Amino acid sequence: MSGKLELVNGGVLSVGSFALPPDGHRLDLSVEGADLLPGAFGSIVTVRSRENPFSFFVRDVSAEYPIVIREYGVAVTEAHDARTYDGIVSEVSARGLLSKREQFEAEPEESFESAAAKSKHMRVPTWLGLSRDVRMFEVAPHSLVSDSQLWDTITPMYHHTRVKYPETGDAPVEFDYFAGRGHGSQYDVTRRLEKGVLPILNVTSLDGDIRYEHTLFVTNEIAPLTDETLRGTNYVVADRYATGATPPTTEQKAQFERLRDGELFRDDETVVYLRVRAVNTSSTPKYCFMRLPQINVHSIPELSRMDAAFEDGICRFNSSGRAFLTATLNGRPFSEVDSSVLLRPGEDAVYICKLPHRPIPLERAKALIGTDFDRKLAECVAFWENKLARIADISLPEKRIEEMMKAGFLHLDLVCFGSEPDGPVAPVVGVYSPIGTESAPIIHYIESLGDVGLAGRAVRYFAEKQRPDGFMQNFSNYPSETGLGLWSIAEHYKYCRDIDWLLTVKDNLIRGCEYLMRRSGENRDEALRGRGYGLIRGKIGDCEKNHFNFMVNCTSYGGLRSCADVLADVDPAQAERIGAFAEEFKQNLLDSLREGFATGPAIPLANGYWVPSIGLCADKDTFGPECLFARGGNAFTHGSMVIEDNRCGGGIYNTMFGVLEPDSIYARFLLDLMADLLATDNVSFSQPYYTPHPFNSLKLGEVGAFLREFYNNMATVADRETYTFWEHVYQVSPHKTHEEAWFLMRCRWMLFMDDHGELSLFDGVPRAWLEDGKVIRCSGMASRFGRLSFEAVSEAASGRITVGLTLEPDGAPAPRRVSVRVPHPLGRKAVEVSGGIYDAGRETVVLPDFSGSARITLKF
Repeated sequence: MSGKLELVNGGVLSVGSFALPPDGHRLDLSVEGADLLPGAFGSIVTVRSRENPFSFFVRDVSAEYPIVIREYGVAVTEAHDARTYDGIVSEVSARGLLSKREQFEAEPEESFESAAAKSKHMRVPTWLGLSRDVRMFEVAPHSLVSDSQLWDTITPMYHHTRVKYPETGDAPVEFDYFAGRGHGSQYDVTRRLEKGVLPILNVTSLDGDIRYEHTLFVTNEIAPLTDETLRGTNYVVADRYATGATPPTTEQKAQFERLRDGELFRDDETVVYLRVRAVNTSSTPKYCFMRLPQINVHSIPELSRMDAAFEDGICRFNSSGRAFLTATLNGRPFSEVDSSVLLRPGEDAVYICKLPHRPIPLERAKALIGTDFDRKLAECVAFWENKLARIADISLPEKRIEEMMKAGFLHLDLVCFGSEPDGPVAPVVGVYSPIGTESAPIIHYIESLGDVGLAGRAVRYFAEKQRPDGFMQNFSNYPSETGLGLWSIAEHYKYCRDIDWLLTVKDNLIRGCEYLMRRSGENRDEALRGRGYGLIRGKIGDCEKNHFNFMVNCTSYGGLRSCADVLADVDPAQAERIGAFAEEFKQNLLDSLREGFATGPAIPLANGYWVPSIGLCADKDTFGPECLFARGGNAFTHGSMVIEDNRCGGGIYNTMFGVLEPDSIYARFLLDLMADLLATDNVSFSQPYYTPHPFNSLKLGEVGAFLREFYNNMATVADRETYTFWEHVYQVSPHKTHEEAWFLMRCRWMLFMDDHGELSLFDGVPRAWLEDGKVIRCSGMASRFGRLSFEAVSEAASGRITVGLTLEPDGAPAPRRVSVRVPHPLGRKAVEVSGGIYDAGRETVVLPDFSGSARITLKF
């Protein structure tokens, strides 16, 4: 492609450069040989202005829809278009159109009900277990995920790995059962966690006039389930049963072999208790039907026979004599696999089955069949409620969100595997091993709810497994874990403020920073200026793209910066050295971000204006998002054309870790790019929780955008009954705690944010939460500034909302700014405020002299 420049109304033109007058000006460009066809390799023009360079596809230029970048004061149109810049802007604005972000703020706030009405409902299997222990069970009622799922299933697992029994030829084991007459034209199955939050599953299935009530939980076979009897699984052993774990070192292999049998094969198995109560709800006698659990059942009975005996309520293998099931009907041993029972009106039949994780000797099975279901259930309830009693107390007007915050904590706790009472724990991410990037929000949420001890054990995992050269890699061949691994360790200190603990990980922090600094030093070729100079190559996902990925580098900067912050308390010299390097690294990253926006072709917004775009990395061959195919290639992966671009520019990791200021022009471009090109209802595609852009929405006061993503994302990816999350929107990878943790962090951001020296409350709470008579109350939350408690009481009908706030520093530094957002349910502005300075535009009260407690009253 070749071109010719012509100055229309003054200026200076020379070879390779031009200068224009300060007021209105026009530059004409004639282009020959440009590729104007749809598809890949469209010709791009880049305007290298000193302050705001930008690019555009030549084929996108149109007088009808000119490329107007308001932030740069520039418009690109066809040469015959005689309008001035101001004239073009005036005509675009006259259309009265709104960008997606502007629509989010102008339209009514999203709610769960409105989001659920238009979103997928993706049910998720449920994981049940003891906490810390990999001997778990996955439970799924029939047709839960697909219509081809024939049975109600209970699957023993070592974390994600299905258990094998020698008696079945070492085939992976699944217990199949069914309550009712079978698959028919109707499907009426609902599920609910015990008390809405505990990892105890209640399932109700209706079959005509018979109601089947299933209750499932996991406990110890012999010992009572208490904190004292909980043993857990050593994290070295647990690692081997996760998906995608990095191959162990020679030392770790030896340690695994030494520990495995003692950790997995115990004289006290975990056991799943199943009770099915069939109730006749009609006014005449009716039959109920029950298929007791059996192993790996085929749809044809003759193909499902095992070499097993079933007598006196105990089902055992003939080959070994070991038992895998006990069963009773109405309190008596029951030994029929298939059965029907006639029930009078209002009468019930109660089947109780107990399934050990691995088969047990006959004598132990005889003891197991006699244990009391209700006593064991009460014991299990008390065990999980005791965990909740140790964390922050949360009471919210929207009970679904309150329950999800509590259930979410228990979901994370359930799969933090490690030896009790104080060994390192592996904060696994669903079926996968811990990952520095994806475990970070898990640890941060556990920390925020006040279980600082468990969070400390989780970050010890990354310190214990750090390699001698400082590298952290626990999953697959991902090279991106070190930055967020270091960040998680350093940030933990900001919550615990334990100098002695910090000294135990000081060398880990320094060694990790040295590793990142060496990796940065590998790319200091001047030819890389603005295109990865001083940055780190690495991939963040499954695709083998070893680029100067912006997310890798944003999170690496976050790790370096946070390490420098905390090392100042124990090693000022190292802190100064690492801090100086971090700032140099940040500048290199900013240079590459600016170049990325300069060369990424502008994209149109829904309001008629355009913004520059950016790709996911800084490499020389990257020109904007992959989905625009400026350099060809294939973009469709993981069920989406835009999943890689959802992480463009490092996503909102830029602002989260302080690379970009939230109100900077590039941060705003990223939000527009996400909302108008890469998302629906502000929810990105395929793996939507990988883009925490709502963080920046709240920083800008764009609550509408935050809530649009919050509810639509949650209503799609989370099971609406049991609150468990998928990884992807096409039902892949269940119980994905990384996705759940980012949702939980959004809940935490709604209530309070404590980053970059500022404490702010209620930045994202919906107006509906402050309707008359509603109360928001939290006590014992952990923050970087100490233990935090707050309460908001709405008496909106009387024109008053009151907020109370207390902060116990526990040795933490004081926030430099404290603010409280108080949105009136009808959008009214306060006419009188006591306790602070009111900002009507942001509906926020700033507390200029906060000394640890405050009480604010707003009158409307």
